[in-house]
Order: sequence, then structure tokens, then C-alpha cells
Amino acid sequence: MLTYKRIQAGQYIVSDGRYIIKEGSDWYVLNSDQEMSFGPLPTLKTAKQYVSEGTVYGSQHNYRTSHGRRQSKKEFNAYLAAEAKNGNPGPLILYIIVLIVICSFFAIVQNIN
Repeated sequence: MLTYKRIQAGQYIVSDGRYIIKEGSDWYVLNSDQEMSFGPLPTLKTAKQYVSEGTVYGSQHNYRTSHGRRQSKKEFNAYLAAEAKNGNPGPLILYIIVLIVICSFFAIVQNIN
């Protein structure tokens, strides 16, 4: 089991030698050589989850606030990046295909008018 020790505000060391660092409003996971391993992540909880499980899951937010929407976008992007880094580019490819279909639909609708 991994343990986390707070070094100072916004900086944690993990028992396996990695670091979790806050920069701005984002969290980054650094390897033992102080090189960025993964990030940005929206919350410390998400960073700890990535360190312990190697993947990131979305969570529930209050979508009525702009902060909740911003956090959910960060978590979604972190999820796509974690899956691609773990060798599963499927969700990222599917997301790109959906974006292309939506853009094509709006381009066709605009040309009809």
C-alpha cells in the first residue's frame, strides 16, 4: 500500500519515490527524477488515485457552477490521457470520431442554409 507524506503546501511525496505537485490549479505526478510522469489532474484525490491505480475515473460534480463544469472537463481529459498512456487509445479515438461527426453535421447544416 502506498503512503503519502505532505512536504509542504501543494507538495506530497509518495512511498514509491514519486511526487505529487500542485502548480496553479492543477496537480502533476512526477517520477523520482523530478520529471513529469502524468498531469494535469484536477484534484489531489485524482492524483492519488492515478498513483495508486494507474488510471483516472470521473467523479460527481455540481454542474450548476462553472467550477464544477471546469473540473469535470479536466477529469474527462485526464481520463482520456490515462487510458492512452496505459495502452488503450480506444476512448480517445472514439471521442475524436464523435467530434468529427458533430463538426461535419454542423458544416452540412450551414451549407444547406
